[in-house]
Amino acid sequence: MASSELYDGELIIHESTVVSESSAFGRGLDLGLRGPGDYEYGTAADPFPPELLIPRTEWQSRIQEMEQTKTRISDLIRKRNSPCKNQQSTNYCWMNSPTRCTEIVYMQQSGKVLNLSPASGAARYTNFRNVGGWGRDALLWITEHGLNEVSDWPANAIDRKYDTPENRKKAMAHRIIEWTELKPRNMEQLISMLLRRIPVACGFNYWGHEVTAIDPVWIDGAAAIRIENSWGMTWGASGMAILQGSKALPDDAVAPRTANVTE
Repeated sequence: MASSELYDGELIIHESTVVSESSAFGRGLDLGLRGPGDYEYGTAADPFPPELLIPRTEWQSRIQEMEQTKTRISDLIRKRNSPCKNQQSTNYCWMNSPTRCTEIVYMQQSGKVLNLSPASGAARYTNFRNVGGWGRDALLWITEHGLNEVSDWPANAIDRKYDTPENRKKAMAHRIIEWTELKPRNMEQLISMLLRRIPVACGFNYWGHEVTAIDPVWIDGAAAIRIENSWGMTWGASGMAILQGSKALPDDAVAPRTANVTE
């Protein structure tokens, strides 16, 4: 991936950035699975509540306040020393991003710093195949079945030996109980969620990849998004980069809001 521009040391992926194929990392976004029509929007979770929309006229001031007070999701991640995911050679980006969102929601609601296993969801969902998917199906799985910690199921292990009754029971302790679908390629909904410090799992057709949107950013007089990738801490700035312009418009966007922290 080539770009000559940086924002506070973070790579900016913008209109002229060439997003190249690389055998070093897995991907796996497959939006062909989502069915006909308007991406099946609103059929699996709450659609975006209109009352959560934040007017564009407020974006710049709110973003600057979040930066000055260090109350962004990225600030929480750094404070709690919680590393990004690393999918390695798996095609499970579509589960890594919702898994990371789940970890962030747990940090916000309970202070727990969890290291959850994307493979504990994706391997079972795909019948132990290393294949692609999309965020909505991943979150549906997490709400119904939960995820194991990596101490019980290694992060990228596509191995039936971990699919035990005990692990299925343990996974139920780490579930999302409320989440929202965003309209595809809708910047208003995406920025509104991020201004409310709600992480969003975002899939991008141009990249063939799903990543985690964590912060709104104000660059060149417009809003952009900070993402956390699932390619380990050596990618970007400790796993983070900025998406700007059309490169920031996701074709798949789902946002976990509430975890079952009381169970």
